[in-house]
Amino acid sequence: MPEPYSSTSNNNSPYLNLNTLSQHARELASQGKFGEARALFYADEFEGPDWQRQLGLGEFLLSTGQTADAIEPFSLVLDYAHQTDEKSLRSVACHNLAIAYRELGYSQLAAQFQQYSIAWGDLRSADHQTLESEIHHLSEHAACDLTGRANDAILQQDYQLAEQLLNISLSREILDGDADAQAADWGNLGILQGLQGNHLRAIVYLHKAYQLHQQTQNHSALGQDLVHLAEVFQLTGRLKRAARCLQRAINCFSQCNSQGNAEQEACVRLHELQRLLAVQQHDPLLN
Repeated sequence: MPEPYSSTSNNNSPYLNLNTLSQHARELASQGKFGEARALFYADEFEGPDWQRQLGLGEFLLSTGQTADAIEPFSLVLDYAHQTDEKSLRSVACHNLAIAYRELGYSQLAAQFQQYSIAWGDLRSADHQTLESEIHHLSEHAACDLTGRANDAILQQDYQLAEQLLNISLSREILDGDADAQAADWGNLGILQGLQGNHLRAIVYLHKAYQLHQQTQNHSALGQDLVHLAEVFQLTGRLKRAARCLQRAINCFSQCNSQGNAEQEACVRLHELQRLLAVQQHDPLLN
């Protein structure tokens, strides 16, 4: 997500900016101290505006799997942006609300907020311009909205539009040199190919995402790439390969102290695959 601000405070503060505070909060969260982590965003040492606290808190909650709780701070940021007519901040708040609602399964509401983000941000509303016209107005920070729209298109099974949007987003991220963002687009393209039954192409795209996440040492994203690869390998009957991917995914999640259910879900799926392998390898003549 684009950073629309740069936080500052006095030099005597232990938190010189919101990035430092957020990093400390994630360190506490990785130790299971979620209450202490949240409290940091209300510490007296931080002298930034309240909207900045709320935006940082919402981003922290999203990144640690506390998606439902993130809606309130993002809504407060949106209220502030409405009152002050800050269009860029309004776009950022709507984009994050779209992410939260999408993760919670409210796809229509997510699509609506994504459209608000586009209308108030770098893109023109799709109700008024064609996709080609929108692309002409892309700025350096518009790729996040393209990816969000692509995710909504996938949920609506409009795979052609989703692929077009993701390819445009990927082109922008390649120009910007953002490896993590490129990896996210490659991963989404791989998932999209898998949904359409193009398993070989899905594996190629997901492996590209995995290689890029290796460069950035993003262990949580590496784990997700491996989980998605395992799904495709299982669909193509390569159960041993799928099991190896899941085992490596579990290792990645454990390295980054991953919050939420990602590691647990990978363990459950690995156990199911191991049972399938045991049945597949069982020789009834030995009984």
